[in-house]
Amino acid sequence: METLSRKIRNLRLKYIILDLIAVLLAWSLFFIFRRLEIESTFIQEIQLFSPIYNFEKLLLGIPLYWLFVFWLSGYYNQPLRKSRVEELWQTLSSVFLGCLGLFFILLLDDPVVNYIDYYRSFIVLFLIYFVVVYLARYTLTRIVTYNIHHRVWGFNTLIVGNGEKAMNLYQEFQNMKQSTGEIVKGFVTVESEQSCVPNDMILGSENDLDEIIDRYNIGEVVVATDSDDMNDFYEVVNRLVGRDVEVKIIPKLYDFLVGGVRVTSIYGALLVDLFDVRLSESGKNVKRLMDIMVSALALVLLSPLLLLVSLAVKFTSEGPIIYKQERVGLKGKLFNIYKFRTMENNSEGSVPQLSSANDKRITRVGRILRKYRIDEIPQFVNVLKGDMSLVGPRPERPYYEQQIAEKVPYFKVIHKVRPGITSWGMVMYGYANTVDKMIERLKYDIIYLENISVTVDVKILIYTIRTVLTGKGI
Repeated sequence: METLSRKIRNLRLKYIILDLIAVLLAWSLFFIFRRLEIESTFIQEIQLFSPIYNFEKLLLGIPLYWLFVFWLSGYYNQPLRKSRVEELWQTLSSVFLGCLGLFFILLLDDPVVNYIDYYRSFIVLFLIYFVVVYLARYTLTRIVTYNIHHRVWGFNTLIVGNGEKAMNLYQEFQNMKQSTGEIVKGFVTVESEQSCVPNDMILGSENDLDEIIDRYNIGEVVVATDSDDMNDFYEVVNRLVGRDVEVKIIPKLYDFLVGGVRVTSIYGALLVDLFDVRLSESGKNVKRLMDIMVSALALVLLSPLLLLVSLAVKFTSEGPIIYKQERVGLKGKLFNIYKFRTMENNSEGSVPQLSSANDKRITRVGRILRKYRIDEIPQFVNVLKGDMSLVGPRPERPYYEQQIAEKVPYFKVIHKVRPGITSWGMVMYGYANTVDKMIERLKYDIIYLENISVTVDVKILIYTIRTVLTGKGI
């Protein structure tokens, strides 16, 4: 049976192929317009540099250019649940900016009889691209939404809870005139609740969550418990961290009052995606692009320093140059973080130990590397791999995550974004050498999640650079 993530990948591929066909068609139509309306005023034998005379050469470059523009707009991020109003705006804005880029890159050097031809070229270019691209997208989106609204397509959904709230939510899903895609497979019981749901739809208890998700190919889990005990709530949520499912909850009045609810469907059930990031789809892609560009540039520019540090680490103490350590990343996935080794080899032992400024295990070279955070430079490789971001909550080891989660049940919410080389907490608080200090620093990570933006990332990077230059890394 096809999983939700596979459905999304397949649909994303269809949108990409459709866009490729559309931009090639639009470019061909514009080429015909240029031949008939602009080029006809020139002597045909004069070969001037113009897209008119490079049509075939640009057949590869033009589609790649437009795919980059559309990716940057965030259009492909959510292919399954598209708002047609948002799709119209995304297409309009991305096509306008894309045509503006094409105009200055290619068309501005075109020979013209009158400057009005420049305006005519841009207007026609924009209109052709917008009409062709939007009609293609609208056709596919209409097919997708029709099938979802009429319950032909959907996402296997699991409701956690067996009380009144869970039953009301199930009835709301069933009574919708236009489905939002949830196909409820059943309920997971919560021990403290009195059952109000059909017995034949109970699939198991909260302890069976992993098995139920796998068996019924669940793509969406909605937590709808009657209990107000937040510890019970986060116990369920923490079980879902790391699973390839969307986790949604029913918001309370307080969430509306503090502005914590973002709703995209005006006729669907009022649900909040617990792991939704307060960043636009284009913002997410701009952030990732910035990660890649800055990391690649940093590794190139700092390559002489990397070589010198590698030699210093190698010849001043025994052990590997690069130290790898398991950390918890996006959606609870484990990855190996890279650092220059700053401690004596095999100095930790079988039980993880946090270091401090006066830790005797730190080597002489390691102390300098830590002071200026040079030991963190290899993490640019983690960023390029997609394990980390430039800015985000600092990743912790599983051993300490478990201890933090016991004291702060909502801790794992930070896994909705990639961990970062630096963070708001690192700028404001610095390194934490105890679990209690990690918890204290956590408040800055939560604030970051509520205010995440590319602008905030840039500010944190600037403050981090200042910290590095002043040698306040420890």
